[in-house]
Amino acid sequence: MSLYDVKKIQVSSVLKVLPIVFAILGATIGLFTFFFFPTDLAAGLGFGARLLSWAVFVVLYTVIMAVGAIIVVWLYNFVASKFNSSVVVSLEAKE
Repeated sequence: MSLYDVKKIQVSSVLKVLPIVFAILGATIGLFTFFFFPTDLAAGLGFGARLLSWAVFVVLYTVIMAVGAIIVVWLYNFVASKFNSSVVVSLEAKE
């Protein structure tokens, strides 16, 4: 078993993967919110308005969550550099 210190997280690597994950998650949440179990407000909308609301929700959810993730990565990098600490990850080789 090997131990590694995570001293810095590259923001660019976070920006490549997390928006896709957040878009999938937002699409799934939006389907439940606007179509499967609509809220009181969404229940009164027609299909086109629900579809548009769902699309706007997915975009806003993705942007807001990606910005939040970037802030968390920046804070981690800042705290890890100022306090000279890091997360220790234990990795094992596959057999």
